[in-house]
Amino acid sequence: MLVTLVMISTWQKNIALNNDSNAFKALYLHLMPGLSKFAHSFVKDALAAEDIVADIFAALWSNRAELLKIDNLRVYLFTSVRNACMNYLQKRDRITFYAFEEMEVLLEPLGTINPEQQLIAGEMTQAMQEAIDKLPPKCRLIFKLAKEERLKYKEIAAILSISVRTIDSQLAIAFQRIHAAVDAHLVK
Repeated sequence: MLVTLVMISTWQKNIALNNDSNAFKALYLHLMPGLSKFAHSFVKDALAAEDIVADIFAALWSNRAELLKIDNLRVYLFTSVRNACMNYLQKRDRITFYAFEEMEVLLEPLGTINPEQQLIAGEMTQAMQEAIDKLPPKCRLIFKLAKEERLKYKEIAAILSISVRTIDSQLAIAFQRIHAAVDAHLVK
């Protein structure tokens, strides 16, 4: 995680100070997959999600001289994507507000460790995925950002405009439900 932050910071400086297109490409390739998944969780359209993220990066390149004013570029980009998705949904549906409860966040299934344990791990993975899929949308989104994107609680709070305590309580709910689902499959 620290290496990622250092890389992003280095790319950010090179883009801002040297107009380094290679650093911009590296930043784009590094963050695009996670940002696209995040956007897709809001708009439910892969092409629209990719367009939204591409537009965010185009704006970032256009305003590259201002990049050094951004303290945490990763949080800034996730927040920008969230805002762009809300704007996209408002324009598309002419709705002024989307509640977390109305959103469905899709997570990729967790992989197995090795072929010998495939049957057991498959059942555990399925139980975990089912538990994750049954989480309330807001809880599922927070879980995805914390565990898949490995964002810090403060970063998630900034992206979603909620308190760190809310994140803590939502993750506690997620872990409790996932643990209960997995615990049923453990040999005792």
